[in-house]
Amino acid sequence: MEVHRVSTYLDVEHALRITDLKQSLYDEGKILMDKVLVTLHGDEHRQRRSIESQLFRKNFFRVYENEVFPDLLRETLDQFLTDSSLDLKELGYRIMVHLSLSFAGIDRIEGTVEEADAQHRLLIQLGQAATIGQFKGDREPIFQEIREAIDEFRERFFLPSRARRLAILEEYRAGNLSEEALPRDILTILLMHDAELSMPDELMVREVAFFYLAASHTSVHTLVHATNELFNWCANENNTPEEIVANPHQLQRFVLESMRLHPSSPEAWRRAEADVTLADGRLIPKGDKVVIELQTANRDVTVFGEDATEFNPLRTLQGRISPAGMSFGGGMHVCLGMNLVAGTVLRDSEAPNPENHQFGTVTLIIKELIERGMLPNPDQPPQKIEASERDVWATYPVLF
Repeated sequence: MEVHRVSTYLDVEHALRITDLKQSLYDEGKILMDKVLVTLHGDEHRQRRSIESQLFRKNFFRVYENEVFPDLLRETLDQFLTDSSLDLKELGYRIMVHLSLSFAGIDRIEGTVEEADAQHRLLIQLGQAATIGQFKGDREPIFQEIREAIDEFRERFFLPSRARRLAILEEYRAGNLSEEALPRDILTILLMHDAELSMPDELMVREVAFFYLAASHTSVHTLVHATNELFNWCANENNTPEEIVANPHQLQRFVLESMRLHPSSPEAWRRAEADVTLADGRLIPKGDKVVIELQTANRDVTVFGEDATEFNPLRTLQGRISPAGMSFGGGMHVCLGMNLVAGTVLRDSEAPNPENHQFGTVTLIIKELIERGMLPNPDQPPQKIEASERDVWATYPVLF
């Protein structure tokens, strides 16, 4: 098997839309990722995506941003913002666990710190399945940890949440509840369409767990990188973080520019299911691997200018280029939760509509944290994870 690399922006955009290139980034993490939405291909992928997309009806993300998320954010910060010295990455997970649970369909029953600790721990353990392909050390201890996490997630959280939703759906089918009264989450959608999908129990557990971790890890990755870029920008430009967050549209541009420089995955991996031709004319034989370099494409000077490798939230882009670059992917696997994390992504030629503009959860989190006095901790510099090929922070100490 030969490996072919695609790195320029327009070639990456084209490659992501080739239907005969199958997702292969998560092949090493089959223990959790096998046959979840992001790894499916062809008709099976189209069917499940079509069903799960019903969750994202008109104004779905706007309702989450304006009505669900503010209460979750305040609740989390009131519970965990108890010390003047904290790790932003850990605090970010505390925040996003609540949102991703709501999104996936896993209930918080007790509302205790111990329960939140368990859900936070499981999120970290399960999330290792998505990145194990880039892990450089001994993987077997990680596989065992993931197995145990799946079992605990299923017994402690998935099964009780499913039982509650089955009871609610029974009331709905009996005519005692309106559709609007049903929970708006992935688990409910899967159960409503169980006859069509015929998902075995273990697959439904993995699918819900996937949405649980996907809604959190990418957001926390972006939160820490965007905060770091914001602090550095303010130090270099003689601004204060408070001045930046006072204008949420401006802050959103900071977040999108950080997403461009630091996509949650620097590469997308594909395997050719048939002979395909790339945009530059290369013929890729069936079975070969194509590495799509998202981070490199996002720094293409022909698209983003001579300062493409630098953080510049004020840059001007031409045409249909997204300020976040290709960080949300493209084609059949374009991110379903883009609006939830990033908000309404506008091109430079577009003006925000105050009636329906969304800023995205990351922008709202940073705004709230800065308004509560968050600053970098000068005595504890942030550290990145050495054992990962991804650009990931291990810790990011902050002060309040």
